[in-house]
Amino acid sequence: MKMVKSLLLGSAAGVVAVAGAQAADLPVKAKPVEYVKICSLYGDGFYYIPGTETCVRIGASAQADYYYGSLANGHILFDGAGGAHDRTVSEHAMKGHGQIGLDSRTQTAYGTLRSVVVFKLENVDQGTLTPNLPRSFIQWAGFTFGHTKSYSDPFGSFGGGGDFRNITQGITHDDTGANGTNQIAYTWELGNGMVFIVGADERKNNSLANLSTAGVVSVGVAPTTSRAGMIFPDPYAAFRMSQAWGVFSAAIHASQNAATYYGTIGGPAVPGCPVGAQPGTTQCLHPSDKMGWAFLSGGWINLPWISQGDRFGGYFNYGQGATKYAGGANLNSAGLFGAGNNVALGVATDGVYVNGAGIQLTTGWALGLAFEHWITPQFDVVVYGSRGEFKYNNTVIAGRYFCGGSGAAVQTIVVAATAVCDPGFVYSEVGLRFDWFPVPAFRLAIEARYAMIDTAFAGQVTLTKTQGARPTGAYTAKDQGTSQVAFRAQRGFGGIGE
Repeated sequence: MKMVKSLLLGSAAGVVAVAGAQAADLPVKAKPVEYVKICSLYGDGFYYIPGTETCVRIGASAQADYYYGSLANGHILFDGAGGAHDRTVSEHAMKGHGQIGLDSRTQTAYGTLRSVVVFKLENVDQGTLTPNLPRSFIQWAGFTFGHTKSYSDPFGSFGGGGDFRNITQGITHDDTGANGTNQIAYTWELGNGMVFIVGADERKNNSLANLSTAGVVSVGVAPTTSRAGMIFPDPYAAFRMSQAWGVFSAAIHASQNAATYYGTIGGPAVPGCPVGAQPGTTQCLHPSDKMGWAFLSGGWINLPWISQGDRFGGYFNYGQGATKYAGGANLNSAGLFGAGNNVALGVATDGVYVNGAGIQLTTGWALGLAFEHWITPQFDVVVYGSRGEFKYNNTVIAGRYFCGGSGAAVQTIVVAATAVCDPGFVYSEVGLRFDWFPVPAFRLAIEARYAMIDTAFAGQVTLTKTQGARPTGAYTAKDQGTSQVAFRAQRGFGGIGE
């Protein structure tokens, strides 16, 4: 009996031992490891980089654009080679556009340390790849260093990277949102959604033309510039506010106008050059520098009582000698050819001068208005219009600077001695855009725009140099218009292209 009992106990012990061994061999559910931890400090889409206190967000955007009546960047054909509107011009353009970006943020004793890098690649003109870096900047302790949108840009713009998100390029607005600019800035937080900013951007200029040099002015293109090298960037001071009712901004921008030396190498003796001096060299004098300036303002008012997201806004800019800011960043010298040997032309400059005389600054101004209405949460419509002008003073017009008077040389635009010699012009536009968002961050948009060039030249002009296949000879200076249609498909995530 004792033997049987011993055998039974031994067998039980063996079974337990074997069962224990088999249990030890079974897989054990490990404690979950959080490899990627969500960072909620800065909004959706941020994650902690493992082993650090730095949060990062990755974003990207894919975009396809189709244009008629414009370049592949959405610039309507009123200038340059496109202004010829003949069989040498490609009226249709397409563009593939991709962006990828990183936004990293870390808390420090002096506030958030932020760095952003966005890389953009565009495929245009049947395979031409254009790389760009529209954002590469650092923000810390109130400072912004690097390449990003300027804080002097007014609210309320509606082209390119503007607030109203048009798919055509803005002409009369001052906005660096699409491609950014090199800058340094410091921001004071005033509270209640208000900030005051001082900064300096890489200079942005139109031509500074010495009209004593023959052939520097041609129809539809920027005059050959005689601008000196950049001595310092363009400084500004800006006030910006964002509150429940809407937004508002105002800025004062300065831009130096400094020319090179009087004369042209190999040319005759010129005023401002001593006898025997080589014109265009350091042996000659130069006109005194003049500081250009621009006032930039804009904003919008929210209209939720009409529909959620509705708003009305715009911008107004004015200045002298800083027309890339005041007159429009993309308002270039006009050269719009029409039927019957008609042409609307005008010249965009920051200033002009003749040998031995001072710089005459050009005045520029621009006004734009837009209304956005959300028909449904997925469908909206924007209607907009703008007007911009380049104006020359009486010294330039009465002195016939652009027509060989007051020591100026003959240009490729020749006006009769009895005709008004005024290179100023006005650009006006109206446009309509529809957007459909089938799902969040996926956009389908179509836009149409009509633009008009009002030329200050009157009557007959003779062009010794033209654009495209347009013949040289006699033309009638007359207001002309052109139109443009655009379609965009865009998908973005992570804050890019949304």
